[in-house]
Amino acid sequence: MLGIIGSLVLTAIIAYLWGSLPFGYLMGKLLRGKDFDIRDYGSHKIGATNVQRTLGTVPAIIVLVLDLSKGVGPTLLATLIPLLHGAGWGPAVAGLLALLGHCFPVFIGFKGGRGVLTGTGALIIISPLTFAISAVITLSTIAIWRYVSLGSVVGCLCTIICGIIFYIVGLSHPTFFGAVSLAQLVFMILAPALVIGLHYDNIGRLLAGTERKLGQKENIPSVRPGQSTSPNR
Repeated sequence: MLGIIGSLVLTAIIAYLWGSLPFGYLMGKLLRGKDFDIRDYGSHKIGATNVQRTLGTVPAIIVLVLDLSKGVGPTLLATLIPLLHGAGWGPAVAGLLALLGHCFPVFIGFKGGRGVLTGTGALIIISPLTFAISAVITLSTIAIWRYVSLGSVVGCLCTIICGIIFYIVGLSHPTFFGAVSLAQLVFMILAPALVIGLHYDNIGRLLAGTERKLGQKENIPSVRPGQSTSPNR
């Protein structure tokens, strides 16, 4: 047997590599050619929002589902497979490492996305109630103000608050259906904090009034076979 430490190390490796799969980056290559790098445009990230801005809505929906699955998959495996459970810490480790993989993917030079969807996927497994509450607040914020970044940050703050409240309530009422363990609480604090930190540039633009709203497109040059698409900057 691997023991708890060995189990968590194995879980971390699987989750990080899974999270490192750069679906938004690969979508750009598929649609625009091998010389296209989505990180040269828009927010310079590989997430679904930048895919929508640079490649269109349908590719963004595909990337959205795939990035969400990067959080769901390894966290669910760590929940269901005893070898990866790590005495209850496996799912939290899986969620965090999948998130780190998306944000700092080993396959494309550690320059990835901000991790909103991958973190959300892990949260679905770790705390469904928190996911439901945060999703409503996030989507409502985006619908009202049309800023994906604002909705993401508000949703992350909501996740942290819910985690703390549900953990405290669970200590005094163990049968509370929304109770979270210490391991789950650690994920629900660290993961949203990382995502908020990676939105530092968005927060600056929101404060300056220059942040792009949902649906605003990025102008990119048309691509001919064999032609580089990297902008001159």
